[in-house]
Amino acid sequence: MPNMSKRQNVNFIAALVVVALISSVNAGDAIVGRESDATIRARVVELVNNARSKSRRCGSERFAAAPPLDLSRKLSDAAGHHARDMARKKFFDHRGTDGSQPRDRVLRAGYASRLTGENIAFGPVSAEEAVSGWLASPGHCENIMDPRFQHIGVGLATGRKRGSIYWVQDFGAPQPGR
Repeated sequence: MPNMSKRQNVNFIAALVVVALISSVNAGDAIVGRESDATIRARVVELVNNARSKSRRCGSERFAAAPPLDLSRKLSDAAGHHARDMARKKFFDHRGTDGSQPRDRVLRAGYASRLTGENIAFGPVSAEEAVSGWLASPGHCENIMDPRFQHIGVGLATGRKRGSIYWVQDFGAPQPGR
């Protein structure tokens, strides 16, 4: 297990529990290592937009269907950088090794956001598994369903150990006029 703080350890365990609750990978799933990263990222966006197309409950909060998200290269750059940082330095947290928070990384990537959200996951081997895990977690599900978000970026990175796959979704609502 990577060297983690107590908070990171709780996040890590929660991610593993979510993964354990998800059904096994299906033959048609977009699996890391079998498909290109671009294909997997596109599948994540497709699954998220499919989830947003229907009303759903995220924990105790009910969400109406929301408009689809547009893929943002800048948000994907921020998400990919954070996924690679976690994989290289073997940690799992929203705070980067440089102390940055999601909003900092999104701004650094050139996305002028009035609202930012981030979902991270550790371990899922497919896009379907990652998105299912996020939808099963109230806070992550709320980010996916939040109608204020207009854009999404997706990043993933594989660590050196088998099964060390880091996933990041960054969500954004741009500043007015952008």
